[in-house]
Amino acid sequence: MENSISVQRINGYFCMEDIIKSITEAESQAAEIKAQAAERAAEIIAEASKRAADITARCETECKIMREVQINQAAADAQTAYDKALSESSAKAKKYADGVLKNSDGVINDIVGRVLGGNR
Repeated sequence: MENSISVQRINGYFCMEDIIKSITEAESQAAEIKAQAAERAAEIIAEASKRAADITARCETECKIMREVQINQAAADAQTAYDKALSESSAKAKKYADGVLKNSDGVINDIVGRVLGGNR
C-alpha cells in the first residue's frame, strides 16, 4: 500500500482531506462562537457597570434622605427631653421656693415685729 492522502472515501471511511476540512470548519465556527461570546461578555460588563452606577447613585440619595430624617428625629427627641427636664426642674424649684417661703413666714413676722415694735 502507498502512503498518500486521498480525497475519496475508502471502504466507508472519510479520507484525510474531508477530515481536515471538517476540522477547519469546526475551528472557524469555534472562533466565531468565541468572538460572539467575548462581545456578549463586554455587553454584560457594560450593563453591569451602568446598573452598579445607578444603584450607587440611588443609595447615596437614599442615605442622604435617611440621614436628614435621623437628624431631624434626633433634634425632635432632644427638644422633647429638654422640655421635659426643664418642666421637671421648674416644678422642683417652685416646690422648693414655696417651702422656703412657707417656712420663713414666722421668721419674717418676728423680724418685722421687732423692727416696728422696737427691741423686746
